[in-house]
Amino acid sequence: MTKKALITGINGFIGSNCAKYFSQKGLEVFGIDIFGEPSKNILIGEVDLSNLIKFNQEFDAIIHLAGSGTVGMAQGCPELEHLKTVGSTEHILNYMKEHNSKAKLIYSSSAAVYGDLHRNPICEADTLNPISVYGQHKVEVEKICEEYSKTFGLNVNIIRFFSIYGEGLKKQLLWDFSNRVIKNIDAEILPCFGTGTEKRDFIHIQDAIKLIEILMNNDTKFDIINCGLGVETSVIDILKLISNELNFTGELVFDNMVKEGDPKILVANIDKALSIGFSPKIKVEDGIKEYIRWFRENN
Repeated sequence: MTKKALITGINGFIGSNCAKYFSQKGLEVFGIDIFGEPSKNILIGEVDLSNLIKFNQEFDAIIHLAGSGTVGMAQGCPELEHLKTVGSTEHILNYMKEHNSKAKLIYSSSAAVYGDLHRNPICEADTLNPISVYGQHKVEVEKICEEYSKTFGLNVNIIRFFSIYGEGLKKQLLWDFSNRVIKNIDAEILPCFGTGTEKRDFIHIQDAIKLIEILMNNDTKFDIINCGLGVETSVIDILKLISNELNFTGELVFDNMVKEGDPKILVANIDKALSIGFSPKIKVEDGIKEYIRWFRENN
């Protein structure tokens, strides 16, 4: 049973929500991040071996969320983002091997590893074909994790997150579009990127955390699991939901430009997650309403 957990990227969207949830569940939570304020259990700095040793703790679980946050960042600065994503994970695996071999590592991978050549929904066993630098880095990390698990007997579970959203998200589609609507609330036409027909699998942060919790407490030595709702939703439908919640009545006009590294459709087959007790509860319509409620309160 997990009693003590380390969260890398603890001040980010997923990390802060994880910290709140697991603290409320009675776990002793530690964290490391490159931004924020240090505290008794939180260290501000890079995720490297020297900093990990400073905690002087035996963790039951390490939830590794630090690294490149978006496709765009990785495309723009591939060497730096490689260091953040691949380099930090190598430090964690070496830390576990040398100092904390009994810990369970939960690594946050991405649906970006699948690319754009698959049937949907996508299964974990499907061929990996990333079309972005971000996805390529995630594939590299997954291979390293598997190698360390097999060679050194480390406990590693990889979660391929699809489109996570929820209260606290201040980047990507929902945040960017909500801000643009507010700034152009009286516009008759609002230009939008892409075609609107792109389809994604939106999973609420609170559901995603439940899968993390399940994996933290299982005995599987190495595994890879999709985390999604298992439901496809088009980008235009998401934007219309947001528009309705923000009382925007203008027309959405898409530029039909395809962004580099952006697949047309990414939807998860979640049978494997369901088989171990995962049961996502929050429908996209309800989740968007809660997100806009939070957005209004914070703007």
